[in-house]
Amino acid sequence: MLFHHLIIALAAASSLLTTDAAQAAKGRLDVDGGEFRLHLDDGRVLQREALVGARVVIHNGAETIRLLIDAVVEDKTSSGKTSSGKPLVLYRLLVEDASGRVQEACQPDARGRRLGMPLLKETGITVTCTSGAEGKCILMGYKPWEESADVPMRDLHAACIHMVRADYGGDDRATTRDGTIIDVYDRFGIQQPDAVDPMPFEAAWGKDGAICIAHPRIAQNVTLAELESRHRRLRNHLGPEACTEEAMRNHPEALLFNRSAVTAP
Repeated sequence: MLFHHLIIALAAASSLLTTDAAQAAKGRLDVDGGEFRLHLDDGRVLQREALVGARVVIHNGAETIRLLIDAVVEDKTSSGKTSSGKPLVLYRLLVEDASGRVQEACQPDARGRRLGMPLLKETGITVTCTSGAEGKCILMGYKPWEESADVPMRDLHAACIHMVRADYGGDDRATTRDGTIIDVYDRFGIQQPDAVDPMPFEAAWGKDGAICIAHPRIAQNVTLAELESRHRRLRNHLGPEACTEEAMRNHPEALLFNRSAVTAP
């Protein structure tokens, strides 16, 4: 099975690192700034290229997950860089089942890459792929671990996930379609709108979903009438007259905006 998003285990779980020389060492797997850190019991800390070839065995109750770090690459695009200017670290990850069969952990992204990265959440360590909504948003520059007083990055990241998935109500109902082109931009200048032949304004987004919706991205998947019925808070904020970019630029909760082509119902 290929994943967009893979839950690994608790962040404090004990892990086992094995090398090609069949040596093993116990340690604690952690995540810092979107990168794996393996703190070995002998005091060493392994990261980046030092983890290539490592098989990390994570025990979570009765479940055992074997993750092979096959390669480490750097995203040197401008949005891929961290706030310190360093490239974002990405991993080619393989999952090994109990029989020893190995398969890719991630589906190909738009550039054909099968790469992922770890995130540290309250529930534990999550591996997200660059083909998934979380990974796409991180590659756009919305890195949740870079929270600052000037830019609410964690909220921007949440808003971006809702936007990528066209999850208007913020209730985990994705209504987009793979391969749909959208223009994404925000009030902080991390992403800029396309000035050449712009598409119609679709929606403004906050951390809990859409603030207003001018038109649904995929009309065959959801209509404005259905959204009005499902989400009371969106009533009176639907349609091109009720939802304009000009008005939303002054809305305190609108962090992110997007444009998309209008599709026939």
